[in-house]
Formats: sequence, C-alpha cells, structure tokens
Amino acid sequence: MAKLQLTVAAALFAALSVAALGNAPVEAVGLFKDRAMIRVMGTSHYLVVGQTSPEGARLEAANAEFAMVHYQGTSYRLTLSDRVGGTFAEVRDASISIAPDDLGQYRVGGAINGRTVGFLVDTGASVVAMSSVHAEQLGIEYEGSPDRAQVMTAQGQAQSYLVNLESVNVGGIETHHVRAAVIPGAILSRCYSACRF
Repeated sequence: MAKLQLTVAAALFAALSVAALGNAPVEAVGLFKDRAMIRVMGTSHYLVVGQTSPEGARLEAANAEFAMVHYQGTSYRLTLSDRVGGTFAEVRDASISIAPDDLGQYRVGGAINGRTVGFLVDTGASVVAMSSVHAEQLGIEYEGSPDRAQVMTAQGQAQSYLVNLESVNVGGIETHHVRAAVIPGAILSRCYSACRF
C-alpha cells in the first residue's frame, strides 16, 4: 500500500522591502516555488505561474525570494510585501508517512491553535483550508479579515477569507503562524492540509 510523505517546513516569512518599486499597484503576500499569493486592489489571489487574477495581474515567475507579475502593461519584480509581518526563525524540516484509508484518503489527527481537529491531507491542496463552520467551532475570527482569495475546491471556485493561525499540528509536527483559507458554509467536511506548508 502506497504511503504519502508529508513534509512540513516550519519557517516563518521575514518581511522584505520592495523599495526599488516604490508603491507598486500589486504586492506579494506569500512566495513559493512556481506559486505566489498576490494582492491586487485589496484582494488576495493564490496564483500558479501562468495564471491571471480577475483584475488582470498575471504571475509570470515565482520562487521563495520574488515573483514576477505583469499588470496593466508593466512587469513588476515583487519581494514579500513589507505589510506582511514576520519573525526570523531557523528552518526545520520534519516529515511523517501516512497510509491511505480504505477510501484511498490520507487522514491524520492534529490540532489548530491547540484544539484537536481531524485533517484530510490533500495532495492537490496548497494551503490549510477549513469551512466557516470549523473556524467558528475553533474560535477563529475570519469575517473581519481584509484578505480574500479565490480558491478551487472539488465543487469549483469559492471565495475565502485568509487568516493567520497561531499554530498547526499535523500528525505530531507543529509549526506556527500558518496562513489558512476559511471558506464560508459547510462546504468542507474536514480541515484540509496541504502536503507541504
């Protein structure tokens, strides 16, 4: 039976300046290999290289240091927005192996902000995600979040609120200050974890 290798990089983002650009109309609020969380006109979108936001910002390249975004006829080299707070922390990698259940799903126990939850590890997920029902049960305030993003679920696109979780523990591996998406309604039956977060 195949096992899923879950790798968690427990690293916090450090705020980087984009002074060379002045006040760019787009900003990077999360940087990853071939993906980025881009904020355009106050709305955040998680984009894969080649995708375009509804406002017309196209992600051309991305890594952990910068993103290249084409918007309104101009290309911008964006580092992490100075409006994203961060603390320097040593990077520590840890991993666990999870065997699939009878349905071929990867389920594991864990906790969000110290409260026990069950996770479904989704190989297609790129962030920790939960329904608004789960968020309310866990005492997570999300409706006041100014950060919103379109996310893709099994049922199609959905609007989500982006929140910061104090801690996430998946199968005994814990990391702090984790960005998560809260999707309104009971669309998700469990909390979802990406393979790497």
